[in-house]
This record gives sequence, structure tokens and C-alpha cells, in this order.
Amino acid sequence: MAEGGLGHEQSSVDGAMRQSLDSHLLECPICLEQLRQPKSLPCLHSFCLECLGSYITKEVSGKMASASSFSCPVCRKVTEPVNQSEGKESWAEQFPTNNLAVEIIQHLQQTDKSITCKPCETKGNKNAPAKFWCKHNNTYFCTDCKINVHDLLHEECDVHDISELNMSDILQRKASVTGCWKHKEKMEYYCEDHKLLGCSKCIIVDHRKCEVVTSTEDYRDKLRKSSKIDDLLEELRKSTDAMEILIKDVCEQLKTMTLDQDTALQSLTDMRKKINERFDVLQKDLTDKLISAFKEEKENLEISKQQCERLMFSMQNTLTSSEDAALEDDTVGTICLFQRGQAEVESCKELIQELGRSSRSTSIKHEYDSDILAVGNITSLTMGEIVVNQQRRRLPSTVYSSIVPLSERHLKTTGKFTIKVASDKNNCIAYGVVFLPGGRIVVGDDENRKMKLFTEKGDFKFELKLTDASCDLCRIDNNTVAVILDEVKTICIVNVGASTLTVSSKIKIPKLKESCFGVAYHKNYFTVGTTKSIYSVPASGIEPKKLLTTGSKCLHLASNHRNGHVFASIHTSTPDEVAVTRLSDDTHTYILKVSVVKSTTGIDVDREDNVYVCGWNSNNIIQMSGDGSNVRELLKSSDGIEHPRAISVWEDRIVITNTTKSSDKQNFVHIFQLV
Repeated sequence: MAEGGLGHEQSSVDGAMRQSLDSHLLECPICLEQLRQPKSLPCLHSFCLECLGSYITKEVSGKMASASSFSCPVCRKVTEPVNQSEGKESWAEQFPTNNLAVEIIQHLQQTDKSITCKPCETKGNKNAPAKFWCKHNNTYFCTDCKINVHDLLHEECDVHDISELNMSDILQRKASVTGCWKHKEKMEYYCEDHKLLGCSKCIIVDHRKCEVVTSTEDYRDKLRKSSKIDDLLEELRKSTDAMEILIKDVCEQLKTMTLDQDTALQSLTDMRKKINERFDVLQKDLTDKLISAFKEEKENLEISKQQCERLMFSMQNTLTSSEDAALEDDTVGTICLFQRGQAEVESCKELIQELGRSSRSTSIKHEYDSDILAVGNITSLTMGEIVVNQQRRRLPSTVYSSIVPLSERHLKTTGKFTIKVASDKNNCIAYGVVFLPGGRIVVGDDENRKMKLFTEKGDFKFELKLTDASCDLCRIDNNTVAVILDEVKTICIVNVGASTLTVSSKIKIPKLKESCFGVAYHKNYFTVGTTKSIYSVPASGIEPKKLLTTGSKCLHLASNHRNGHVFASIHTSTPDEVAVTRLSDDTHTYILKVSVVKSTTGIDVDREDNVYVCGWNSNNIIQMSGDGSNVRELLKSSDGIEHPRAISVWEDRIVITNTTKSSDKQNFVHIFQLV
């Protein structure tokens, strides 16, 4: 075989693959061009400074002025700026510069300049190519100078042969020497409490009170021994496959919609040939509506496709980087990739769930009455209409199971636990309950005048004493709840930590004489149910506005944070009286009357806009659509449910309290799952 044959060809292929990887690492996921002033987020995804700044401004523009975080454009991990007090337009500048990317870009811009031997350059020979790099001295040597200069003085240095490495490998090794953007020192420690890497200064300043701080080598060994890295790689592969399936599905949808558009446009053209030219204006109007409808739905699908592609490419990059042999000795890189991979897998699952909730099958058609073409027909001539039909569509099956709508699932009991703790003097009466992310369950115990925090497994974490009898609880956000105090007519805002409850503020409701029972929150307003009325109360605590007279007690309220609808549970057993009312934009709609449920109490809304209602006298739980058109009984008295009082839904899990007088059934919270 001639010199420079197969071996040289393989080397070229490897070089091309590495160059492709380098180029991918230097591409901004937002503008898809080479990174400019690259900034890295804590999840290790990098973006142009300008692109990241524009994205942050746009991301938080629709949120409250107090918004203190944004989501990563790739993995959607919630990210906080270094200094929240600065304007949002300067948040991007606070994040560290990706020095590795800067060095690689500089190298790519100077590809015609070879790496030369430093000792030879000092002697006047500026063209002697380097073959070795000393990590300790950060110096390049040719073969002769390595033997005659370096090895005589530094016998135990970590020297690397750079003839088989591309520049990204070298720069990654150099970058790992320092790594800490804050103190410019080597990152040698890992805090398992905060899941953060740090140098010695970071650990002393920020993590000295943390319980588990280990060296990076120990944590890397721990990851390897527990097979977490292998499990993560497998999850990344599954997630990548899932994204590929979803992208293919979106492409099929685009193809079908394009065919629909072509068919409809052709129908318009055929129709135009059969009628008089006086329909020109009508044809143009309908064509514009057709294209507008197509464009709107096409943009929605393309956004979904871009989300999937962006996450898939990032996971592919993580997989490629993880399999790179250059990372075998890169402790920090291994841990960073593990963390990034975890965030990407979680984002993949969340994105699949989100698409499962919002996915719709859209068809666009041109319809007209064929009788208008009949000779002598006196029907008014029209060009028909553009009809857009949308139906809920199930996503194609991926490695993660297809998502069955919550409205088609059944309740399965997963457990129960007692809410009575050692400090309680009386049996508990839980008039309110809220299920928060992370398996946190907050219960309002009226009888003992407390709020209590439990885990989903029933572990008691904290109790907060209240100054008055408490009634309903509601979720404000994922870490904040509100409880309404009956007699003093006050709404307490409570921050919920992993193991703490803290009152952050109190809102006194002025000029309200009726006892307060139900409470719900939406966009800086509370809706409050009383003995015979429902009021709107601004978070500022000014005078409430009466929305509706109910005639009976409104014990519980629930807010759909997505569309702003508020559902009120009216406590009555009189047949055909209103049991559930929906309030929206100062209007109300009666959506359920007393029939299958009697004396309604607890009420809540799930992520798919289904409403759950407790029947205190009928001893059952029902699920219904937001307009009350579809009603089904999830639990009934034969299932052992007795006087259900409060209910809270999170994802596909439900917690229910009951206020029974049976001594063996008091003091419990029941947990269910929709399967």
C-alpha cells in the first residue's frame, strides 16, 4: 500500500469529525452562528452575549416586574442571575465568559499558524514544530527539547503528545487546570448539598456549613461505582430517540397540513373557474384567511419542532462529549457533563408532558354548498368558508409511555398518613390542603390552629401556629401558599421550604362582615368565599369587590392559573340548586347543579383544565370538564370515602382530607394517583 494510504485517510476522517464537534461546540443555539462574546449558564449551555440578553428580556417581559429568574433556552432549567437587583437587560453580562470557546475560536481564526517549540523559539528558531505540551509549565516542546531540556529538570511532569490531539482537546486540558470563573483557581471540591463544583475559596466562603463536601475525585469515583453515569447515558439515548420521534411526528403534521393547504387552494381555484369574476374580492378574502390559519398553526408546530431539535442536539452533544476518550482523565468535565445530562433528561420528560397536554391535530379545509352551481338555483352565491378543525391528538409512542389524558384515567389509592403530631392537643380537622412540587403537602389544621408540612411519604417536617381558626388553603406558586383566617378576616401568605413554613405577609380584608371560608389566587388578586357571597380582594388589601351572591356558604375555591377561571364550590344539598359556579372577567356561569354531588366542599383544577369536586354529603369525588359538560364519579361511598372536605391536585396525584366523626378515620390525609 502506498504511503499515506488508508491510515492517513482514517486520520483525516477522525480530524474532520473532531473539527465538526469543535464547530458544534462553538455554535450559539439561538442564532445558530459562531459564538460571539460567549456566556455560560450554570447548566453549562453557552450563548452569544447579545442573543442571551435579548432572550432574557423577551422571556421575562410577560412576567411580573418582580420576576427573578428565567429558563435556559436549551434545557429550560430555571436560572437565577448573579445579582437580581440589576436591570434584566444586564443579567446576561453577569454570567461567566466561556473561555474555552474563546480560545478555540481564536485558534480556528489562526489555523495557518502552527504550534512551535518554546525553547527553540527562544534560541532563534521560530519555525520548529512542537510535539509535546507540559501541563505543569503550560509550555510546548519539540522532541529534542523535551529530552534535552524538559526531562532533565522535570521528571514527574504531566506531558502530553499533541500530535494525536486536536486543539479542543488541548484547550479542554488547559481549561481544567483553573476552571473556577469566580476565583480563577482549580475546582477541586464538590458540594453534594448544593450540587455545585468549587475551588477551595468557594468551599470556605459559600459551603462551610454544608454537610457533604468531597473532593472531585471522590465524587467522580462515587458516580462511577454507583453506575449513575451509565444510567444517565442510557437515559440520554432514550431521550434523544424520543425527540427524534417527536420531530418526525411534527414533520408529518406539517406535511399533512401542507397537503390540506394545497387541496384547499386548488378547490378555490376550481371554484373560481365556474363562477363570475365578481367573486374576485371574495376569493382573495378567503385565500387570506386560509393562509393566515395555516401560518398560525405552522408557526405553533415549528416552535414545538425547534424546542425538540434544540434539546435533542444538546443531548447528542452531551452523549458525544461523554464518549470522548479525552474526558477519561477530566474529573471536572465528567461531573459537569453528568449534571448537564441530568438537566437535559428531566427537560426532555417535561417537554414530552407539555406537548402531550397541548398537542392538537389541525385540519384546514375549504367548504362550500355544491348547490350554488346548479342552474336556476336561487340560493345566494357565496365562495363558501375556510373551516379550521382542531382535535386533541395523542403523541406517538416514545420510549416514555404515551400520555393518557387525565380525563380518561381512574383513581388508584397509593397511601395515607396521619396528620396528628405529638404537640396536638385535639384530633385534627383539616379544612384545607395543598400539594406542592417535590412531594410537599401543606395541611391546615383548624382544630389545633396550625399549618403543618409533610412529605408525600407522611414524614412530618414543620408546624406553624396560627392566631385564628383557619379554613381554605390555596397555591400561589410552587413555593408559596395562602391560608384564610375565619374570624379575623385575614389572608396569610406562607413561604414553603423543604422543611419550613414562614409567614411572609398578611392581608387584612377591610369592611367585610361575613365569615371567610374559601380562597383562591390569580394574578395579584384573591377570590374569597363567605357565608353567602363571593368577593374579589386585591393583594394590596384594599376594599373588596362583591362578585356574586351565592345564598349558601362558599367553603372552597379553585383557580385555573392558565386561563384565569375561578371555580366556587357552593355548600348545599337542595336538589337542582347550584353546586359549582365558574367566575371569569366579572361574569359567572352555573356549571353544575346538585345531583350526583351534594353539599360540595373541596375543589381543585388539574393541568388539563379538569375540575375535581368533593361531595361531603354524597360521600364522593367527581371529575368534570371546565364547562361542566362531562361529569364522571371518581370515588364513591362504596370505595370507602367518607365526608371528603379538601382536595388538591398536582400533576397526576391527588390528596384528600375528610372531616368524619369516626375515630378510626380521623386525622388522615389520603393519597391517590390517576392511572
